[in-house]
Amino acid sequence: MSNVYSILMVDSNAAFATMFKEGLERGGEYRVTVTASEDEAWQALGATAFDLVVVDLGLPDSDGAAFARALREQHPDLRLVLIPLTGDELAPELADLDVQGVLPKPFFLPELPARIADALGRTDVAEAEGAPGAETAKPEVAPAPPVVSGEDRLAVLRERFDEVIQKMIRLTQEVSAEAVILTCGGKLLAHTGRLAAEEADRLAQVADESWRTSARVAKILGREQLRFEQSVEGGEHLFYSLAVADDIILSVALRADVPLGMIRHRAKETAEVLRTMTSGC
Repeated sequence: MSNVYSILMVDSNAAFATMFKEGLERGGEYRVTVTASEDEAWQALGATAFDLVVVDLGLPDSDGAAFARALREQHPDLRLVLIPLTGDELAPELADLDVQGVLPKPFFLPELPARIADALGRTDVAEAEGAPGAETAKPEVAPAPPVVSGEDRLAVLRERFDEVIQKMIRLTQEVSAEAVILTCGGKLLAHTGRLAAEEADRLAQVADESWRTSARVAKILGREQLRFEQSVEGGEHLFYSLAVADDIILSVALRADVPLGMIRHRAKETAEVLRTMTSGC
């Protein structure tokens, strides 16, 4: 690896900052320093040279917009990404501020590295990963109206990401899960619970391999794989997965002393809510 980029995150929301940090550091290309206030941020900036600063404009201890302007004045060459108070655009009074990106809350986890690469001006990565602003040729596909494509479903999940996370958090609490993860094609879309992002990512790969094995068996038997469902017990833990749609998989990892019937019931309820969210897109 030729470079490790240093990023400062200024955000008082510990859960959001942790997801941001783990989501970026997993690949080894970024080192993230998290600060929870403007004062902490100025101290960090005085001690370390950062390649990028990400600022939540909703900081409780200061005027986020004024802080962003001060950052730009004192560090004119610093790359700056702002998190809007609401929506995915900056307020009109900040329209003249030189920024390299906008990161709305909640962010869609698979898009995070590409967004940051784009803000850093890493055009090679942006083109390879399809970062916002990178032009990628896509073949035209003839529409098939009652079928909802995987891309359309992912688009809806992205738009309603906050609702998706809330449903997953509720499932986590209902069955006391170690983790609840949502994956597509082996890639981690979202996770809740106590597991770190790296562990959740490994579970995503396990869920994907189980899905693909199930699909191969269904094909050999001449059957269509309409609803994937699998539970795996090992030692003190249980891993339960089921398909939301296409290859979008909802998985629950928890202690084996939780009754499987309750896990199946609650997980199916959550999967059905997610399926309903995307079925009309």
